[in-house]
Amino acid sequence: MERVFISYAQINRPLAEGLCTYLEQHGIRCWIAPRDIPSGVSYAGEITRAIKSSDIMVAVFSREQSSEHVKNEVNLAFSNGLFILPYCLDDIPFDDDLEYWLSARQRIFSSGRKQTDFERIERVIREHRGEAAAGQAVTPPSTPGKSRKKGLLYIALICVALIIAAGVLFFLRHDNGDKAEPEIAETNIAEAAVPEVPETVASQTTTASPVSASSVRPVKEPVRETDADTFTGTIKDGYPDGFGTYTFRRPRRIDVHDSEGRMADAGDYIVGNWTCGHLNYGEWYGADGVKKAFIQLGEGNDTTDDQKLGRCVRP
Repeated sequence: MERVFISYAQINRPLAEGLCTYLEQHGIRCWIAPRDIPSGVSYAGEITRAIKSSDIMVAVFSREQSSEHVKNEVNLAFSNGLFILPYCLDDIPFDDDLEYWLSARQRIFSSGRKQTDFERIERVIREHRGEAAAGQAVTPPSTPGKSRKKGLLYIALICVALIIAAGVLFFLRHDNGDKAEPEIAETNIAEAAVPEVPETVASQTTTASPVSASSVRPVKEPVRETDADTFTGTIKDGYPDGFGTYTFRRPRRIDVHDSEGRMADAGDYIVGNWTCGHLNYGEWYGADGVKKAFIQLGEGNDTTDDQKLGRCVRP
């Protein structure tokens, strides 16, 4: 059943009810307590049935949160395979239980404007369901075969155009008796542009760890390359240190400090922030450009806590 279960602690009830009202006004059915619990019915049993009959959970978290009920609801949603979307009102680390259930989940961090946050939540829900926002049409997925044929056709047309252009230049030079060698433009390798960051990274909005196309800048340091990886970005003492793009040349573990032991495939890449050669946070993409997960291992740009926890200890 397509229904959004809204989980919240009592302290966040006004915000949760406002989110419920917004989503239902935009055609997204919701379930929220205590509104949808009939009188005289067991809360625990009704909540369990509601979660099992929903497809998405939006869980509201804040620094003042102390509700074990939310943790139980998230556990039940995880066990029943619901798509869980954490809505974080501030930058708080999850405890060990929530980290286990939510570490690889996309998160919405509060922008300080409820309308903006609610619109982002609506967009994620519709994208998960393959729906379009109000007034927008769903773009049908492209057929791989057709896309490949179009790509080959474009390449062929470009090759023909280049051959024609080369012939015209040769004819003009021969006709004018121009035997001078062509000038070779100087290229500053250090100022080469960093590969474009996918739009999906720019659309991921967080307050604690924003990763966007503007975060990755061309740098003067040389590009770090090994037989296992390539890093384009800020380098310090030969190690990634700051924003950049890390590309895996062969399958390997994402980071020695990733407690989940996630493995990247050859061609996967991460756009994010590093400290002393270890990942703090970033967007993980497959070789095909499809986002796999948002990963947060360190505490951001403040390296003090990272050093205490051993995250900056190089292998």
